[in-house]
Amino acid sequence: MIYTIERRHEFDYGTMETHYEVRQCTHRTPIGVLAGGKTLRKFKKKTDAQKYCAKKGIKVEETMK
Repeated sequence: MIYTIERRHEFDYGTMETHYEVRQCTHRTPIGVLAGGKTLRKFKKKTDAQKYCAKKGIKVEETMK
């Protein structure tokens, strides 16, 4: 499994909210795209996502900006 912390943006009626997702992906395609992913948890702060991974013993391989 490949674990990542990704920053996501949601747009709604002229506003934008940013959050971070801890995602689990099954594999990487031949062109380098992560596939078979699902979101484990959402956080408002990146540090909270990192703390969650540390508490659960998840080794984050990549952090997407």
